[in-house]
Amino acid sequence: MCGDAYHCPTTCDVIKKWLVKCLDDSESANYITANTKDCPKCHVCIEKNGGCNHMSCFKCQHEFCWLCMGDWKTHATEYYECSRYKADPKIAEKTAGAKARAALEKYLFYFNRWENHRKSLELEEELLKKINERIEEKVTQGEGTWIDWQYLKDAATHLTKCRYTLKYTYPFAYYMEEIRKPLFEYQQGQLEREIENLSWKVERAESTTVADLKQQMNTTEIQRENLLRDFVA
Repeated sequence: MCGDAYHCPTTCDVIKKWLVKCLDDSESANYITANTKDCPKCHVCIEKNGGCNHMSCFKCQHEFCWLCMGDWKTHATEYYECSRYKADPKIAEKTAGAKARAALEKYLFYFNRWENHRKSLELEEELLKKINERIEEKVTQGEGTWIDWQYLKDAATHLTKCRYTLKYTYPFAYYMEEIRKPLFEYQQGQLEREIENLSWKVERAESTTVADLKQQMNTTEIQRENLLRDFVA
């Protein structure tokens, strides 16, 4: 309708407002767009070179979430908390300056996650190219046919489809009514968790069984469809 790229579940009006806001507030958000962070356990500098937000430190092997830096052992069951913005319940009583800072904090929370998934999509596009090259290499070496390895490409393509939807849930949540937000954030968190599980397995596809990979694809798609069914008119 609006001529922009497909952006479900976000409406055309909302995505226009969001893109304008991103442009207007880009300078304030620059500090959160870096590609490196320190491991929360050993503090070595880590570069994010894949789309998955489930990180494993190359030095100490500590596993954590790239977004909130939480320990993955507990984080994997609490993704809802990572994707949910926690507003100050007493913000109405604060000064104008405090309200302005809170408004910027809220925007940065959603922008950070929007931008992170945009970058993940770029990295996973490169991953798909590598998977295609790897399949061609295996077929050339006589290790099966393209049909035998098609599931790897299907998994990577499905990952892109689901993360694309997830990316647009953040501007949708930023502008949505508070009364509907708790259920949406819960479903958003469930979708995010399954997408990161799928991403982790796709990046290790050759050591993941076909059945496990297909089951994860199915679980992720169910979460995506549930969210779109409940919140897209």
